[in-house]
Amino acid sequence: MQYRIKSQLYADAEAKLKGAKQVLDDCTWSSCAAAVSWASGYTVDYTAADGIAAFEKATGRKDKQGVSDAGGSLPEAVKTIAALGGKARYAKSWEDAVAAAKQGAALMVWVQQPVGYPTDVHISKWHDVWKKWWTKKDPAHLKAGYGHMTSAAWCEDHGWQWACPTRDEKVNAEKYGVPVTEAQLRQISSSKVKVGKVGADYKCLLIVTHPGKVAAPVPVATPAVLQVDPTINVEASRKTVEPRKVQIGTKTPLKSSELENALNAFGHVNWGDVIDREKDLAKNAANAAAKENGMFNKIKAALVYVAANSQIDEMLLDAIRTFITVSLSVALGLGIPVLDITGGDFRTVLSAGLASALGVVVKFLDPNNSSYGVQKKN
Repeated sequence: MQYRIKSQLYADAEAKLKGAKQVLDDCTWSSCAAAVSWASGYTVDYTAADGIAAFEKATGRKDKQGVSDAGGSLPEAVKTIAALGGKARYAKSWEDAVAAAKQGAALMVWVQQPVGYPTDVHISKWHDVWKKWWTKKDPAHLKAGYGHMTSAAWCEDHGWQWACPTRDEKVNAEKYGVPVTEAQLRQISSSKVKVGKVGADYKCLLIVTHPGKVAAPVPVATPAVLQVDPTINVEASRKTVEPRKVQIGTKTPLKSSELENALNAFGHVNWGDVIDREKDLAKNAANAAAKENGMFNKIKAALVYVAANSQIDEMLLDAIRTFITVSLSVALGLGIPVLDITGGDFRTVLSAGLASALGVVVKFLDPNNSSYGVQKKN
């Protein structure tokens, strides 16, 4: 899948602000629109103008055309992405960002364009004109570059794609992101480091996800008691399997203890640590709710805060993915027709899926496990 440009060159026109002097300060909101659209798998496909509208709704600031007044920041990008239905978090490391991108996330990339860029990466025709102008007008300005917001993504078919919103989406040669290597993308992401704005390249990155896209299941390490019976052929989904003849009432060979073990695992959860770890989150969510009027708005504000400041939603999504993956693997491994599961088979498949999904929840509750960004307090 190719990464679609959401060009800031057309943001003003699409916002029906024709006649106003165009000032290119819409890069953040254009890039937010591009990143959320990609992260959704294009189940939503926003324009640059949609990005501006979301920014104004999320921040309360207005983008007055003809005036360089609406340049954005990473914190404002987080809010704007939420207004577009996505979710953004700061990268914890370069490796964290790469791993997330390879699971379908988009990356917001804050840059000092074109400081230290790879010489063989073409930014845009608009940038070519800008470079030519300042080469003659004031070479020092060209050397200093300009603060800018871009985005990027990775896919198996096209590799890394970097998207500068000064590209022209209405021209075939510029309607998609530029193919780059990981090394080139990291070099671009280091431009703010080179001018002393930040201390590490990953601090210029936001990881953008969207609930509309179901990414490839992430392998989940579950406790030993939750392992699926090793006699099940989990590779069966890659083969043609003859349907197993199952008589009504026949019991399947899969053990039924996995679900019991998963439920018993909850008895070993240190609920004191869990409550201690989450009390600040609950307190801050309550504070967010207190700022709103009306019960519905209060509940919404609290839920939005929890989603933005924890990874509970990621845990639930992982649990659902694991449930589906394991259930289908068990059914196919035993040769059970998925669309014709009998009572005994249904209990077998459901038990295996639930056991694995509950394992994800136990993992999330474990204060010694930081996979979901939560750690035990010292």
